[in-house]
Amino acid sequence: MNENQNTPQPYKFHHVIALSLVFFSFFMSAFISRTVFDRLPHLEDEMAYVYQARVFAGGNVVIDRPEPWTAFWQPFVIGYAETGNAFSKYTPGWSLILAIGVMFGQMWVINAFLAGLTVALIYRLGSEVFSPDVGMIAAGLVAFSPMALLLNASLMGHTSALFMVTVFMFAYWRLSLGKRALLWGTIAGFALGMTLMTRALTAIGIATPFVIWSIWRLLATLRNREAHLAFIPTLRPLIALSIVTILLGMAIPLYNNATTGDPTTNLYTLVWSYDRVGFGSCCGRSSLPDREGNGHDMVRGIRHTRFDLSLTAADLFGWTIGEVDERVQFHLQTQSNYFPLLGLSWLLLPLGLFVGFKRRWLTIWLAVAIVLLVTPLIVDAPFLKDNNTLIWGWVLSLGVWMLIPPFVFAFSEEHDRVPVWTWLLLGTIVGLIGVHLAYWIGSQRYSTRYYFETLPAFALISAIPIAWIIRRYGAQVRYWVFAIVLAVMLSSLLTYSTPRINALEGFNFISQAQIDAVNARRTSESPALVIVNFTPIGGDDRIRWRSYGSLMAVTSPQLDSDIIAARNYSNGVRDTLIAQFPDHEVIDLYVNGNQAWFADELAQLEE
Repeated sequence: MNENQNTPQPYKFHHVIALSLVFFSFFMSAFISRTVFDRLPHLEDEMAYVYQARVFAGGNVVIDRPEPWTAFWQPFVIGYAETGNAFSKYTPGWSLILAIGVMFGQMWVINAFLAGLTVALIYRLGSEVFSPDVGMIAAGLVAFSPMALLLNASLMGHTSALFMVTVFMFAYWRLSLGKRALLWGTIAGFALGMTLMTRALTAIGIATPFVIWSIWRLLATLRNREAHLAFIPTLRPLIALSIVTILLGMAIPLYNNATTGDPTTNLYTLVWSYDRVGFGSCCGRSSLPDREGNGHDMVRGIRHTRFDLSLTAADLFGWTIGEVDERVQFHLQTQSNYFPLLGLSWLLLPLGLFVGFKRRWLTIWLAVAIVLLVTPLIVDAPFLKDNNTLIWGWVLSLGVWMLIPPFVFAFSEEHDRVPVWTWLLLGTIVGLIGVHLAYWIGSQRYSTRYYFETLPAFALISAIPIAWIIRRYGAQVRYWVFAIVLAVMLSSLLTYSTPRINALEGFNFISQAQIDAVNARRTSESPALVIVNFTPIGGDDRIRWRSYGSLMAVTSPQLDSDIIAARNYSNGVRDTLIAQFPDHEVIDLYVNGNQAWFADELAQLEE
């Protein structure tokens, strides 16, 4: 793995393939965002991100809450009566980045651009730390990952978080080399701070192993007089990293203060009072009086983790036993429990760890860790279902076990970057999955997106044993190995990724079709005011946001868009809305539950 060099010799072939993967990633993001998602937000989260991005693009942090508020309400957007502000519940990082796309009139291009850059960075990181073969294979695994293909095409903030995490890891690698360490520490702090602004829990999980390794490195410099000379040079870039991270992280309380007047407000709880990270009666839907009332605990955390990992095992690289048929697609659209297919994307992970660690004591350490972690899951240990105390002991024991390798690395006379970085990558996986045990709900609808930022680590570790085969049997097998890897990737793209992602076409009843239907009914060039009315036809007793979510998606927060959707929720509201927008052409939409009809369509139904 080019272990005698800090920077591997470049291979022109590798560069060409890596550049092709960058363009492939960008193209697939553009293609899927158009064909599957119509470049519209489909989740409540996306709605709120887009709303806030439009506010930022207009040069504001918040806007005055439009009245009547219920008419213009959108999911996860808060109309805060105490300050009269309207804003997203989410931290501001992703919306700030997405605002660039809003200003250019092409929101989709931001994730597409970041997706390509992420692939390029993973290639560079893998090439420099391990070998060009590892870098190129890992870049291919990320570019073809079903999880990446899906999220890169969405308007969610996970792709930007993935990019920032990759920048952070690459910058940390560069600062550890000692050249321009202060600059690289600043870049690492910027990337980690932006991750914190975008997905705070993700930043904590990803940073944890790097914090541990940094502490061990600093302590190791104090062990004798000669090593003591390295303390300040080691500390200086870490201080820069920390300061920049904290400064950017301050954007969260500043945003909270601008929106609510209180920097300590948890904006999530303004939508759902139980939406908190932690354990006990403060957190989770189960804390509500009509539920168990005891809140989130480790039993629930393990259950959600097991559900999510079953899908992660398939969505990482698309390696499964079984096909994505209508039954599986229905599961992807409606269920959040065990994935019905057996995912095999983890198969190369243990091999990569054994090859990457190299030393015998580390392989023993890893074998013990695998037995401790995997055995209770495979045998379906009863304590995982009902014993919080034993689960806490199990999790904490694994946490302590994870601290051993970096301690030994730091205090050994010879630092070998390959085992160190193999552990750091494993640590990001364990850290990110671990911190989400404290969140009360899992995530499967847009893949297991809470774990998305572990993708570089999974890809790099999984690429190590493939590159080992090339190193072991010589360059003459390189192209055969690459051909096999490419064939596997193309197969997963066609047989898994395509039907898996297509299952989300029109998800939440959102598509361009409803927008086109409005335009088809316009009789003038005036802006359209679509008034959403309740109709008893359909059997539901209320209007649900999905019934006109497509129109919400194109309604600007400032209410100056070509189409404005507004809900007629009580007597007199319709007249108020018409008077509020006198120059708009009025089009009526009639809704029951998630179903919607225009006036002419409703008339045909009534006939």
